[in-house]
Amino acid sequence: MRQLAIAFGVLASGGMGATMLAAAAVSTQAAPPPAGPGLDLINERCGFCHTTAQVLTVRKTPQDWAIVVQSMIDRGAELSPEEQKTVDAYLAANYALPAPGATAPAAAPTGAR
Repeated sequence: MRQLAIAFGVLASGGMGATMLAAAAVSTQAAPPPAGPGLDLINERCGFCHTTAQVLTVRKTPQDWAIVVQSMIDRGAELSPEEQKTVDAYLAANYALPAPGATAPAAAPTGAR
């Protein structure tokens, strides 16, 4: 009986943890993607093979984004060289990993005027 109570406690706490994680995920949903020609191209050209969410939920270095976009072109995505530059620039500007060693800007001291 004691083992059953322990198992139930573990399951209950796991369920509660999952509920808390789900609530945290809902409250921290990403803002909508920034508008612009890069987003327009991603919506128009990338959605044939996968959802745009698959693109916009990933973070890569600017170099890795360029490699991925070229790989998609090699697989049949229809982007002109100019459109490719636009998509590369959009992804690098909005969905890039922070540079190694980069730190967030320091917060203003409390009580500063």
